[in-house]
Amino acid sequence: MQSPTQSPSPEAQELVLELSHDLMSPYCPGRTIATCPSPQARKLENEMLVKAEAGMDREQIEAELVARFPDIQGYVGRPELLWGSAILAVLAIVSIAWAARRWIRQGQETLGGGGIGDPLGPASAREASLSEIDALEDALDGVDDF
Repeated sequence: MQSPTQSPSPEAQELVLELSHDLMSPYCPGRTIATCPSPQARKLENEMLVKAEAGMDREQIEAELVARFPDIQGYVGRPELLWGSAILAVLAIVSIAWAARRWIRQGQETLGGGGIGDPLGPASAREASLSEIDALEDALDGVDDF
C-alpha cells in the first residue's frame, strides 16, 4: 500500500483510467465507472489503483472485478449475431440489385429498346418514314400556337 504522500505511477493511473471508462458501474446502471457519480465508484477506482500499483495487469484486475460484479463488462456481443446480420444485409443488397437490373431490362424490352448503350432503341424504330413526318407536320400545322 502506498503512503499518502506518494503519488501513483502514471502507468497505474492510465490503467485505472482505461478500466474505469471501459467497465460498467455496478452502482449506476447504464453508466461506466468513470461517469458514475456514486462515492462507491470512486472507492472502486481507488481499489483498482492500489491493485495496479501492486503490479497487477489489466486482465487480472478485470477478471477480479468480473468475479465480484458479473455485469461489469456490460453488453458483450455475440459474433454469430453480428456475422448473421452482415450476411443477411449483403444478401438483401444483392437481391435488390438483381431485381432492379431485371426490372430495367424488362422495361427496355417492352419499349423496344436496343440495350443499355442505345437509348433510342434499334435503328428501325429511329427512322421515321416520310409519310409519318408529313402526317406530323400536318397535325402541327393545325395547332394555332405552332
